[in-house]
Amino acid sequence: MEGLSVARAELARLQRREVELLQEFFDVRKAIEAQKSVVDELIKASAVPCIDRLPNELLARIFLLIKYERKILASVSCRWRAVIMDTPRVWSEIYLSWYAKLPRKLKLHLERSRQAPLSISIHFDQPELEVVFPHAHRIHTLEISGDAAAILDKISCLTFPSLKFLCVNLHPDSTDLLLPLYSRAPALKCLELEGLKGPPSASSLMTSHLGNTTPHSTSRIIPAESLTHLSLVGTTKSWGLRRDSIHFPVLESLTLEISDPMSFLEALLAPKLEHFEFVKESGRSLICRPFDGPTSKFDNVRLVTFSPSSEGKVGRRALESAQEFCLVFRGVRHATMHMKHFFSLVSPCQKVHHPDDYRPIENWARLECLEIRNFDFVHAGTCYYFTNWLARGRSLGVHLKLLSEHTDPPVVLNTSNTPSSSLYQKLQECCASVELNRIRVSSQMYFSTSAGSPLLSPPVFDAGLIDQSDLAALAQTCPTQTVDTLLARIRAL
Repeated sequence: MEGLSVARAELARLQRREVELLQEFFDVRKAIEAQKSVVDELIKASAVPCIDRLPNELLARIFLLIKYERKILASVSCRWRAVIMDTPRVWSEIYLSWYAKLPRKLKLHLERSRQAPLSISIHFDQPELEVVFPHAHRIHTLEISGDAAAILDKISCLTFPSLKFLCVNLHPDSTDLLLPLYSRAPALKCLELEGLKGPPSASSLMTSHLGNTTPHSTSRIIPAESLTHLSLVGTTKSWGLRRDSIHFPVLESLTLEISDPMSFLEALLAPKLEHFEFVKESGRSLICRPFDGPTSKFDNVRLVTFSPSSEGKVGRRALESAQEFCLVFRGVRHATMHMKHFFSLVSPCQKVHHPDDYRPIENWARLECLEIRNFDFVHAGTCYYFTNWLARGRSLGVHLKLLSEHTDPPVVLNTSNTPSSSLYQKLQECCASVELNRIRVSSQMYFSTSAGSPLLSPPVFDAGLIDQSDLAALAQTCPTQTVDTLLARIRAL
């Protein structure tokens, strides 16, 4: 019996010890969890934010994208302030109106820009303009508006050896003051003239100063030999330009927002012109008429852009002008336009020496890329001429980019949308590729258009409109080559 008592006592001791160890185990587990929390908090407190791990050079490039917020950025940390103060380009854009009655601040900001090229915007004559005078040799971009005559008169004593971009909003009394400026800007490449009016000042400007009056003239009043971009805005219907009277030997880009674009094109000789943009003028009557002259002089134009007015309007005469431009620029490979422009180009129109079903867009036989802005699938799906253009096979090989301006809510294409879904399917079948911006396509919609067609390209998604379930479904269903392309695009977002 004594042995049994001893055994029971030992069992009781072991059980008590078990409870003690178990309690100690739980205490240790609890202490571990508490210590993990302490460690996590210390890591968070001592961790360096991702943006502060970037080198100063990369941080400076980010600040250049938001340099108008430099005061707020400089208040974030000592390092950010030091980077901003030590990055001259952050201080290189000067809007002079911001420095009214603040000459010392303007001088300080110019000093911080060091020797960086300057961009100066002047909206009215003000005393602070004289603070900029010692830095005229650094001015790369100059924009003049408001009282242009007074501003041009004040800077008439300056030379601008680095000036490449000049934008002037003209007034009747400012044209004569502008002309001498050209000779003091030998590096001028881009010229934008706004507020053009009728004769005599505008006519004189165009025929005697804007370009050489003959292809072989040696006039140096404006460096036409070096001008690569020209933009004109205003009224030109009374200029009376002669055919082939304006010569720009190296002009590459031309933007016209004028009342009589055809007269200007007839007078223009620009053998290296590659990009033409037409913008509908706001509040002015547009003269629309056929082009009178050889179109072969514009054979090098590869890119054409048709833009609405600043209010977003596209009038009847603007559409008719776009149709005429299709005849003028026949070698177009890349085109960008409003949806209304596009509809007018695929619709039949009556032209001399053309069949009854003639469509202006058919002049662009070498068209490769077409970007249509303000695209509306609902409206486009009901447009007979658009679907007919697709059915006629005119879009084969064209890379199509469609941009919707509807932001809330975004357009979503799915199998229940009709005729929008039918149009999207037709586009996938007829075009080399279809890129959508602000337009979502459900996975079911994509599968229905790509089934059995491994050569079709995957849809291009807008970064802010990606549906994760659609991406997962696409990854499981698409052909291997398509999946690789899709994943590459997703990683790039």
